[in-house]
Amino acid sequence: MAHKTEIQWCDSTVNPVMGCDGCELWPTNLVLKIRMVKELRAQFPLADPTHLRNIVEQAMGDDVATILWKRKEAIIWTIVEALWDGTKGGASKRRVIKKVLIAFKEAFKCYAGRLHFVRGGRKGYAPIFEQVTEFPGRVLAVSKASDLQGQRRADKSWLNGARRLIFVSDMGDALSDGISNEYLLKEIIEVVSSPAGSRHIWLWLTKRPKKMADFSEWLVKKGINWPDNLVAMTSVTSSATLARIDRLKEVKARYKGLSVEPLWGPIIPNLDGIDWCIVGGESGPSAQPFDLDWARTLRTQCSRSGTAFFVKQLGAAPVENGKPLDLIDGHGGDWNEWPVDLQLRAIPNGFY
Repeated sequence: MAHKTEIQWCDSTVNPVMGCDGCELWPTNLVLKIRMVKELRAQFPLADPTHLRNIVEQAMGDDVATILWKRKEAIIWTIVEALWDGTKGGASKRRVIKKVLIAFKEAFKCYAGRLHFVRGGRKGYAPIFEQVTEFPGRVLAVSKASDLQGQRRADKSWLNGARRLIFVSDMGDALSDGISNEYLLKEIIEVVSSPAGSRHIWLWLTKRPKKMADFSEWLVKKGINWPDNLVAMTSVTSSATLARIDRLKEVKARYKGLSVEPLWGPIIPNLDGIDWCIVGGESGPSAQPFDLDWARTLRTQCSRSGTAFFVKQLGAAPVENGKPLDLIDGHGGDWNEWPVDLQLRAIPNGFY
């Protein structure tokens, strides 16, 4: 049975793989160390930089992010104790520890990774998010879900009439290291191409579009076509990740899409050859501001390239005309609260 989801741009989700190798939303050990060094330099400006880096290295070791998360209070206490010069009171020390702890926590933005803090190791989840785990048979099971083409959605009217839209890999990245092409062929390509699977639209999202392009080339060499109902998608969060779009365009897929969420700054991407663009602001207690003019710029780009434009949510910190936009919905997901010109949720014509 397909897993129903509240994600606005799809009907269902499925995860042939749980966990991933890390990205801008989920820190590696090195990224966390760099982040800690930066914050500690702000708190201890007179500390010797080499000494500070050595203390961080010793306290954090080589553990993956999930393990560091579980040890975070002890790690930060140890680091601050080692750097403390004894000239300030205990209350000041506690404030410093709190600030460093906040900076540490803000590095963990991926909801899938954070969910693994609670559910990791349970049935159906990877032991920890960094331990990428295969779950064969899931896509096959979801392929048997009811056909939604031509039907209305009571809670997602913008999807009315479309085939069932199934998000592949919302809880991991199936193109993480260690996942073989043979596995992807059997678990995704063959199922999506089957009579049952071909009734639906599958939205395969990755932050590793180069590996997706390489996989599509591998299929070509084997004489296998990329299924028309399998949409190749990648994520873009800022100008730093715009290059993913060029790699995505190399995938031998009929339809290509972008998840521009969370968007952390203005971007002007080349959307030629991109069929769908989903945009949204960041949610959560430490969400970065989302200027609504960034979405309007993307809307203009989509209009010029003929790309369907879909606003997912405004996030927890939307900004309009330089001022925070106060919304009742903490995720900014109720489009009735949005400016009228951004109440847009279009999908490509080929999804019907």
